[in-house]
Amino acid sequence: MSSIDFQLPWPPSVNHAWRPTAAGGKILSEDYVRFKKAVGDRVLEKRIKRFWTKDRLAVALTLKPPNMRDYDIDNRAKCCIDAIAAAGVIENDKYIDLLLIVRGKLDAPHGSVMVRIEEMSLPNFSALGDFRDYFCSRAYDAVDLQPSRTAK
Repeated sequence: MSSIDFQLPWPPSVNHAWRPTAAGGKILSEDYVRFKKAVGDRVLEKRIKRFWTKDRLAVALTLKPPNMRDYDIDNRAKCCIDAIAAAGVIENDKYIDLLLIVRGKLDAPHGSVMVRIEEMSLPNFSALGDFRDYFCSRAYDAVDLQPSRTAK
């Protein structure tokens, strides 16, 4: 089994990744273009091998926000996965069979995303225990960023 771990900058929301054009089309927002470039630079800096596997994949994302504002974790995950694929870490996000996302601790002032990608070939299914342990250790580090929302 093979896996890789790395850290990314805080992603834009998928709601802000594309902007409409006057002609009725869509283009990538400046924030998303900068994020994708930063991911590509991080991949080069960490010397992550391009297209390092052709296997089915499990991906864990630990989102560490830059501030206490509310955010939807699924809106951040899509931008991360697409940028990772665009940087050549994985061939295509269609090979991801398991995606785990956790809300992590505050990482002021910029925010970050911890990424772990593991191969999931049949002989390596026992490795899912390691993946679960990795993910759960991040979940225990997570903090409740919002006050309890109980009815009064």
